[in-house]
Amino acid sequence: MLRDELKGELVLPSDPGYRLARQLQNTEYDSVSPYAVAYCESPEDVLACVRHAQDSGVQAHVRGSGHSFNGWSTGTGLVIDLSRMNHAVADGPAVRIGAGVQSLDALDVLGAQGRQIVTGTFPTVSQGGFLTGGGLGWQTRKFGVASDRIISARVVLADGRTVRASADEHPDLYWALRGGGGGTFGIVTEFELRPVDAPLLTAFETLWSYEDAPAVLAAWQAWAAAASEDLGTSLVVLPGMFGPGGKPVVKIWGVHHGAPEELERALDELTEAADAKPVHREVGAPGAYAAVMHEALCGSKTVQQCHRTGTHPDAIGHRHPYTRQAYRLTGRPVTRAEAEDLLRAWNPDLDNERYLLCIALGGAANRIGRTETAYVHRDAQFLTGFQIATRDEESAARGPVELDEWADRCGAALAPLATGSYINFPSSRVAADWEGDHYGENAPRLRDIKRAYDPDGFFRHGQSIGADRDGAHQTTKAG
Repeated sequence: MLRDELKGELVLPSDPGYRLARQLQNTEYDSVSPYAVAYCESPEDVLACVRHAQDSGVQAHVRGSGHSFNGWSTGTGLVIDLSRMNHAVADGPAVRIGAGVQSLDALDVLGAQGRQIVTGTFPTVSQGGFLTGGGLGWQTRKFGVASDRIISARVVLADGRTVRASADEHPDLYWALRGGGGGTFGIVTEFELRPVDAPLLTAFETLWSYEDAPAVLAAWQAWAAAASEDLGTSLVVLPGMFGPGGKPVVKIWGVHHGAPEELERALDELTEAADAKPVHREVGAPGAYAAVMHEALCGSKTVQQCHRTGTHPDAIGHRHPYTRQAYRLTGRPVTRAEAEDLLRAWNPDLDNERYLLCIALGGAANRIGRTETAYVHRDAQFLTGFQIATRDEESAARGPVELDEWADRCGAALAPLATGSYINFPSSRVAADWEGDHYGENAPRLRDIKRAYDPDGFFRHGQSIGADRDGAHQTTKAG
C-alpha cells in the first residue's frame, strides 16, 4: 500500500484532513476530488507515488503550493504534493532549495543566512512552479529571469530514475526545465541556485486618480522601460471597492535596489511624465532584502500568518475566488490611445472585483538569447493582463458566462500588443496555437525532450508539452 511506502503522509477521501488537502489557492477547484493526496517529504516518496500511479493506472498531478490559475495541479488522480520539501540552505556560493518551499519562507530562512534569491510578487507561490515556468517579478530587470539562475535540478523521471540536470549532466533536460513549465518532464525535488546580491531594498507605493489613468498607464510604461535596472515595479488598476472614497484607483508600487535619492528622483520624473500628481506617495527606508520583500508581500502579517488559512494554526492568508483572466507579454510601452483601449476593456463602470495588472520586465532578462533556455520571451518588456472574480458561491458554481465574455474582450484588446504568453500566467481561454504562443521557436525542441524523457506522456496537464509527434496536449481547461 502506498501509505506504507511514504515517509510523508497519504490523505484519502475518508480521512479528516482531506478537505484541506485537496485545496488549491483558487476556491474554484474545491469541487475537484482527487483519488488521494500524497504529501511527499523526500525524492523516495515522490518515486513511490510515480510508481503507484503507473501501476494503478491513475493520473498523477504535480503540486507545489497550488497556485495554478487553471487548476493544472489537481484532478481526479493522485496529487503529488511537494509542499513539505521546503528546505532552503546556503551551500557555499550557491543556495539549495526544495521545490515546495514558498517565497515568503525562502526569503525568511535565507535572509538569516545572508542570502537572497529571486521570487515572484505573491508570498505563497512555491519555487518549483515559479522556476520551471521561468520566474518573473520585481527582480527581473536587475537580475534576470529566475530560472536563469538555476545551477542544477534533482528530477524524478517517469522511468523511475532520479537524475541531476545541469549544464554537464542531462543538458537537454536542464535546458527544458528553465522555462518549459512545471509538471511536464519530471518532478523536480530540489534546485541549486546562484543567489542574487541584493542586501538592501527600498519599497515604494503611489496611488493615482482613475481620471488620470490613461496618462499614468502610458507614462508608467515608458518610464519603467527607460528606468535604471535597479527599479522593479508593477501597476494595477483597481475598482472602486478597493479605492479611496469608493472610486477606481491606479496603484504603482515596487522596490528599488539603488540609493533612495535615486528612487525619489525617478518618482519625480514619473509625476512629470504623467502630467498628474499622485494622490498618495510613500517611500520606505532602505532595509534588509528579506524584510522589505516580506512587508511588500505580506504587510504586517508574520511569516506564519501570511500562509493560506488552514495550513498553519496562525495562518490567515486569503484564497482567490472563482476567476477568469487574460494575460499576455508585450514588447514596448503602450501609446496613450492604446492605454485608453485597455482601460475601456477593463470598464470602469462595472462593479465586479477585477483588475488590470502590468509588471515591468526587460533589463537583464533580455540580455540572454531566445534559444539559450526554454524561456523564449527575451523581447518582453511587460507582463500585462486582466483578471475578474466572483465570490458568490452560487454564481461560481454556475460558471457565469459574463466573466468569460469580459476576459475574452480584454484578451482581444491585448492581442494587437502581444509578443507571446507566459506559462505561469496563462489565460483562461486556451488558444489553439498555445505552444507557439508560450514557447515560440523553442516548442519543437521541447517536444523532442518530452519524447526523450517521458515518451508515454505520464506527466501531463492542460498545457503541458505533448509527447506525441504533433505536439498535441492530452487534456484541456474548459474556457
